[in-house]
Amino acid sequence: MSENAHTPDLTIAQKLNRRLEGKLKVEVVADADRTPLKTFLLESKLEGVGEKRLSWIDERDTLSPSALAQAIRNGSVELQVNWGLTPLVADALERLPASRLMELEALELDHRIDIFLNVSHGQAEDVFRPLDKLSTGQQCTAILHMLLLESVDPLIMDQPEDNLDNAFIADRIVHELRAAKTSRQFLFATHNANIPVFGDAEWIGVFTAIENHGSLSFDAQGSIDVPVIRDQVANILEGGRDAFIQRKEKYEF
Repeated sequence: MSENAHTPDLTIAQKLNRRLEGKLKVEVVADADRTPLKTFLLESKLEGVGEKRLSWIDERDTLSPSALAQAIRNGSVELQVNWGLTPLVADALERLPASRLMELEALELDHRIDIFLNVSHGQAEDVFRPLDKLSTGQQCTAILHMLLLESVDPLIMDQPEDNLDNAFIADRIVHELRAAKTSRQFLFATHNANIPVFGDAEWIGVFTAIENHGSLSFDAQGSIDVPVIRDQVANILEGGRDAFIQRKEKYEF
């Protein structure tokens, strides 16, 4: 695939990196997804060559379908010497008809988007780790950062705290919620006090379960500043009254 074909993706990645600086890094790796090439060769029904014998495709640092097509035209010896293929695979590739080689030359490999999360937690230097090396909670953190980017669409989330630690919610998420809530609607179902309290929720509904059905009474919804709502929330949400005492000191309600 030509470099120009990746220009829009690179531009988007650069914009994301600017907006998420210090939190996430996004990288576009050109021609990194070799699945189309493996599919092409498997569909070519090469004699004696199954999926396991195509492992070399993923092992190469760089790979161009057009370069592979040219190497096939040059013969089995070049495929063995310069590409490190076994004689069986090299000979099978050499038998590809000219029409298939032309299709191979035109084959485009997909790019890959790599996402890295800053896991330094206040250390002197940022430490970024790739998404596939993160815990489930850290992966959710990375995705949530992107979900909280500027948008006019409502964001609905069910118990985001299940995979996020309290420190992260308090230090990062609620800060972004407060900054964005004037231009975007957020709806959270949560048991974590940090989200409605430090996120400065405009409305809270305290649901109760009656015969396995959720119930929301009229006097169980409203602003956190309403004493009856504050008391109900303090009794239910994780964090209890301490979270509300901190809010009182901060906002003097």
